[in-house]
Amino acid sequence: MNDTKPISIEQQIESLPPLPITVANVLAVTNNPESSANDLVKAILPDQAMCIAVLKIANSVLYGRPKKVSSLETAVIVLGFNEVQNIVLAKAAIQAFQPIFKTYKEDLAAFWDHAFTCGLAARIVGEHINLPSGQFFVAGLLHDIGKLAMLLAFGKKYHTSNWLVELNTAARLEEEQQTFAITHDIVGGRLLQRWQFPDNLVTALQYHHSPIKAEKLKGYPLVIQLADFLSHMYILPERPDEQTLKAALATYLPDFQKQWQMMDLPWEDITLEAWFAWLKVDRENGSAILDILAL
Repeated sequence: MNDTKPISIEQQIESLPPLPITVANVLAVTNNPESSANDLVKAILPDQAMCIAVLKIANSVLYGRPKKVSSLETAVIVLGFNEVQNIVLAKAAIQAFQPIFKTYKEDLAAFWDHAFTCGLAARIVGEHINLPSGQFFVAGLLHDIGKLAMLLAFGKKYHTSNWLVELNTAARLEEEQQTFAITHDIVGGRLLQRWQFPDNLVTALQYHHSPIKAEKLKGYPLVIQLADFLSHMYILPERPDEQTLKAALATYLPDFQKQWQMMDLPWEDITLEAWFAWLKVDRENGSAILDILAL
């Protein structure tokens, strides 16, 4: 019986609409080292919703612009190619799931709140270890998007009360594997592959619960795994201190620090509490960005 379930999810992935042509055009421009800012503007200009999103995010508190950005050309220059690409990818992926937003409105509000917090946490960690923070934001924002595809495929059979906010991911993955013969991290990776997202984003999603299994680009899922942990800790009633964060990390991700050090990523100079403090600030300053991406 279980043998038919992966086919169902594969069919669901295939049935999702392709991303707007804007995405392909933007990727073509950003992957071409000879492209100019004007080329990127031309790629976005036909898509008015995307233009508005880029402009609004360029003016958001999170980017701290002292002066208002009033043109798409200026927004592209202010944000840079990578950030614009990340905005386009994130907005297009979120829009692909608009059909289920009304059906599961309350639960998906909680889902996107967690996803957005994870994206911000990943962005913060990326900045502090000198890796491309914008790509980490997208990976964090979309890290559980496989759950949405499974919700579309299996409906209320997948829709359980605890699928949004559990820290015990091992139990969740085992439950998914036993029930559906596939897990949401694998589904998320396959979905981004279908949409032809960059390899680092595909890897970040597919291995964010098991970074050690990634054949390459292990640092991406490792950062997302940490960001996922921080975003779960963010919803605690009281702000955790360094000792509480370290104890929780050791409990839920006992091999994490060892894997982090194996990747030669810096740890000693930065505390979990410092990252958490930045997350709190960015979460308050960036609350409008999720609304912009979801419009």
